[in-house]
Amino acid sequence: MLNFLNNLENQMDQKQLFFSVVIPAHNEEKYIENTLTKISNLNYPIEKFEVVVVENGSTDKTFEIVKKFEGGNIRVLKSEKGVSKAKNFGIKQISNLSDWIVFLDADTILESNFLKDLDLFLQKNSDKNLTVGTTSVKPLENKSWQARMWMGMYDLVHKYTKVSYSIQIAKTSLMKKVKFNEKLRLAEDLQFIKDCLVYGKFFYFDTDAVLTSVRRFEKIGWIKLFVIWTWGSILWRFRDPEEDYPVIR
Repeated sequence: MLNFLNNLENQMDQKQLFFSVVIPAHNEEKYIENTLTKISNLNYPIEKFEVVVVENGSTDKTFEIVKKFEGGNIRVLKSEKGVSKAKNFGIKQISNLSDWIVFLDADTILESNFLKDLDLFLQKNSDKNLTVGTTSVKPLENKSWQARMWMGMYDLVHKYTKVSYSIQIAKTSLMKKVKFNEKLRLAEDLQFIKDCLVYGKFFYFDTDAVLTSVRRFEKIGWIKLFVIWTWGSILWRFRDPEEDYPVIR
């Protein structure tokens, strides 16, 4: 009976999807340790996911911090400076077993059941030709009702306009056809999602397990940043590819 249960459990594990989590990290010494600590404690079989951290051109202690986590299913690599270059470099390093890639900002954390819940969601919708998507995102540091309200509004925008913030999830098999545009320093994720949608459908995964820093909102202002991002999401194709976000750490 014990052998039967063990075999059944192994069969269930084998059916679980394999996830590759790619994290570009540039001058993220204040956040990356918490991000990787949370990922190290994910409630998902260690043989069913990997983490690829791509440090790119940091001038702080980011690389030294992430190296402490290297080992097991976590790898730490270096690439040229640039978020698109870092993501593309990470894509090249992932396992042949990978089913889906989770592109995660370095200041965004995943709670313990995230991959387990995402696996169930994707398998339940496996007949819908999903190719790329995002999740709902909660505020990390600021738990005020204003922060939660604003982030909730962003969730609605992302859901119905097929854009993302802090996290993108894409089918690994598409990466032979789709890459991040390395000429873009702004809205590279929007272009990436658009390119993925040529091959299938967008999905929005509602969850409480993804939290991200609101440092940029607090520095620039919630309303001002909302206007900037809304305008940018409409006209991003016509903006200067060399334009970049102001660095806020």
